[in-house]
Amino acid sequence: MLEEIRELLKRIDQIVDSESRRTDDQIDEPKEKLLMFQDSEENLSSIHSQVKELTNELDLFKERSIKLQKRVDELKPLEDKCDSLEDQIKKSELKQEGYIFTIKVISNWIPSQKENIDVLVALASSPNHESTFKKLHKETTIPAVTLKNRIMPILADN
Repeated sequence: MLEEIRELLKRIDQIVDSESRRTDDQIDEPKEKLLMFQDSEENLSSIHSQVKELTNELDLFKERSIKLQKRVDELKPLEDKCDSLEDQIKKSELKQEGYIFTIKVISNWIPSQKENIDVLVALASSPNHESTFKKLHKETTIPAVTLKNRIMPILADN
């Protein structure tokens, strides 16, 4: 009978051992899931903090963008003024070049006062203070020979 009891105890031990393993296996699966959820929670926390940082950076960029747009809007009217002033400067430089050219003509050529005035008026009325023999002959009372031999060589030199 003792032997039977030992056999029964062994069997009970085997059954308990088997049930224990089965229970452990059943417990392991939820444990793994729990660990996965914990990892996911940590990842979500990390992702949430990263999203928060990126949102803050985005807000800063939006503020900077708004400030830059305001600055551009403030400077936009000045662009038109600058264009206008550039045109005025170009015209002034062109006039200055014309005056310098006229002074060179006067300093290199001293004919009669009437011829001088006629040539200056013709040059001043022409675009870029330039003129051709035909235009000068048409717009002045200077004889063609004087224009050809005296004035045109001086104009060509300058």
